[in-house]
Amino acid sequence: MKSVMSYIRNIQLRRQLRKYRKNVRIDKSSILDKAILDIRKPISDYIFLEVGKGCFLQSQFIFEKDSGHIKIGDNVHIGFGTKLISVEGIEIGNDVIIAWDCTIYDHNSHSIYWSERKNDVRQECRDFLESGNSIYQKDWSNVKTAPIVIKDKVWIGFGVTILKGVSIGEGAVIAAGSVVTKDVPAYTVVRGNPAVIVKNIVKEQE
Repeated sequence: MKSVMSYIRNIQLRRQLRKYRKNVRIDKSSILDKAILDIRKPISDYIFLEVGKGCFLQSQFIFEKDSGHIKIGDNVHIGFGTKLISVEGIEIGNDVIIAWDCTIYDHNSHSIYWSERKNDVRQECRDFLESGNSIYQKDWSNVKTAPIVIKDKVWIGFGVTILKGVSIGEGAVIAAGSVVTKDVPAYTVVRGNPAVIVKNIVKEQE
């Protein structure tokens, strides 16, 4: 299989990658250990997932719509239990560390207005019974989406949630358990719910 890494311990993932071989681009030097690939509505030749060189990934990659896309740079670690859920776009730069149990989510999933989400659960049940995919015919027209960008050299602690539309600047650090709802400037430490700046980081000489 072209451009799929040489080390995949997860037998289920091997099967998924064979099934979706036209939908992923993964450098052979990267490692996927315990990772899960979930493409809800695959389409021919569309690239959902791109992974660069020398990555170690244990996360779940979930594409809930046929427009979802996740791009990961080089030398990236993503820990076990972390979920990246995309209907629009998530981009992660180089030299990024993301700990375990994080959630990175580029959409709201439901409208904030009851009148626009009142049929969501009924449709979910119908979809599951008919296709086994609980969001196969989901109405996305009232769901807000926005891409997420995580730039180079970022460190994200365990249990962090990053919501739609957020850009995290180069070298920033996100403290464990934080909920990030707004852009994070480069070379800062943020913490809390919602996350706020608690420290500036002096940029090191390279």
